[in-house]
Amino acid sequence: MISLVGFSSLCLSTFFSFLILVPKSIINLNVKYFFIFFRFSTFLICISFFSLMTAYITSDFSNYNVFQNSHSDKPLIYKISGTWGNHEGSILLWLFMISIYGFVYSFLSKSLVDYKINVLKIQNGIFLIFALFIIFTSNPFLVNAVEVSEGLGLNPILQDPALAIHPPMLYLGYVGFSLVFSLGIASLLKNNEDQNWIKETKKWSIVSWTFLTAGIALGSYWAYYELGWGGWWFWDPVENISLMPWIVGLALVHSLIMIRGEQAIERWIVFLSILCFSLSILGTFLVRSGILTSVHSFASDASRGLFILLIFFLTTGFGFLIFLIKSPTKKNNLHLLLINKTSALIINNILMIIAMLTILLGTVYPIIIEVLTNTRVSVGGPYFNSTVLPILLPGFLLMSIAPILSWQSNKIEKFRTYVMTFLILSLLVSLYSYFTDFNIWGFLGLILGSWIILASILSIILRYKFLISFSYIKLINSFVAHIGVGIMIIGITFSSVYQKEYNFNISSGDQINVNDNFLKLENIQILEEKNYQSLKATFSLTKKKELVDYIFPAKNFYPVSKMITTEAGIYHDWLKDIYIILGNEKDGRWSIKVYLNPLVSLIWIGVFIMIFSGFIAIFKK
Repeated sequence: MISLVGFSSLCLSTFFSFLILVPKSIINLNVKYFFIFFRFSTFLICISFFSLMTAYITSDFSNYNVFQNSHSDKPLIYKISGTWGNHEGSILLWLFMISIYGFVYSFLSKSLVDYKINVLKIQNGIFLIFALFIIFTSNPFLVNAVEVSEGLGLNPILQDPALAIHPPMLYLGYVGFSLVFSLGIASLLKNNEDQNWIKETKKWSIVSWTFLTAGIALGSYWAYYELGWGGWWFWDPVENISLMPWIVGLALVHSLIMIRGEQAIERWIVFLSILCFSLSILGTFLVRSGILTSVHSFASDASRGLFILLIFFLTTGFGFLIFLIKSPTKKNNLHLLLINKTSALIINNILMIIAMLTILLGTVYPIIIEVLTNTRVSVGGPYFNSTVLPILLPGFLLMSIAPILSWQSNKIEKFRTYVMTFLILSLLVSLYSYFTDFNIWGFLGLILGSWIILASILSIILRYKFLISFSYIKLINSFVAHIGVGIMIIGITFSSVYQKEYNFNISSGDQINVNDNFLKLENIQILEEKNYQSLKATFSLTKKKELVDYIFPAKNFYPVSKMITTEAGIYHDWLKDIYIILGNEKDGRWSIKVYLNPLVSLIWIGVFIMIFSGFIAIFKK
């Protein structure tokens, strides 16, 4: 019954969306009914999505999708997350979010009615395309032909709290760019000089980019403790897919900051708006088609992937066609100076696009080679580290000096103060690098991250009077975001360059010394959890003969899916993480791998500051 409600609501929502797009010569909807139909369509798709969620929560195995991806013994959180832990459900979540973004925009927008309607029509067109895709190729409401009493279970890797909220966060970023796309295309179609679209595009770009940042961070943290590889980023194809719209979205946000009515910048903003959403759809195609091999790929179907590719060409082709035949009406020229904020931002934008193209090439190159030669090749970390990082390095350098630059002139206020501070910082970092394990990447990362933080703090102190108020926070918010980036760079640098790895074979009761940290294997026990068996090791961590904490690495066996997953045992400290992976047993001895990850906590702190800054920026005028 619940499946019938869900599918009927989906079809009715699609019908009302179709009515909105019917030409006026056939159905002449006035403004009032346009908004009523649009919002009612959103209401119906909400019913459809929550119907599927209800089927998962109640373990309604008459629904084929629930039967394929759930089990009655699963905890409630994983029954809920099972809704989007598969192809059909995730695309329905995508559709639900497209509608929600349009629904919220219809209430919050202060643009002229004609422009607002054009935005919602474009958004509704995207919704309709995906709705038809779901109905004809990816229906999550199919009913089982035979009666079943139990399901096949959810992929064990997805049964994790971070993975439960990671996809919705990521989709809030991906799908948010659909509204940015609609705003950009509608700006080309308007016949007036109203520039409110720039403010709206800026706010929704920040919203989308912030959610995408949160989604990527959650995915990275999950990979850090769940996959057992000792790191948080592996240049995996699916990671690259999410990074590309993030980089372009960052370029878009910075472009919206520097716009002053120039035609060139307006066109660039529209171009980036189209590109962000195009990359989001391309990523969906690459992941869902199954042509990429990735530890993050949990649902794929080549035939349905081709339909997503068709959607990609349709939306991207439409967007760039309008972009080529239309142009903004304002004709202000772009005034550049030798060195000011505008020049720095433009150069940074160019570097970001080059970095994105480099990542795209490394991601799709193996696919192209396999199609042409039937030979499988892989492009991994060495390629991306040797190409993308050198491209981003000048961008980080520009970011480090951006806080001290002016919008209007080449002059830098308090120039001597900044120079002296930079020289002292450089000397301190040089001395630190000399008396420790010198590494050129470590030196560059530390000096760049430190300078970004220090220059931002100096700019706040020298330019603004301290006040305890929300207005003050909004005033210094861009500098706070840069501080977050600087902290993240230092965390990335230390956890990557100075990471140490150790391998041991030990028995219960043995103690090992890892850089003056003493780890003792206390015991190995098997625990019966609700839906899995856990082989859990207990390590005591002592330092200077004092017990610090216990660490619990584990292997989990899921009997329904017959899969084993690894769960790292991690001791979190402000200065370092002690990271233990439990391996296999042979002759009573267990192989273990221990990583010392210095300052890795700074990555999560820096990202949190960036996300916080993103949400604050939404409230800036």
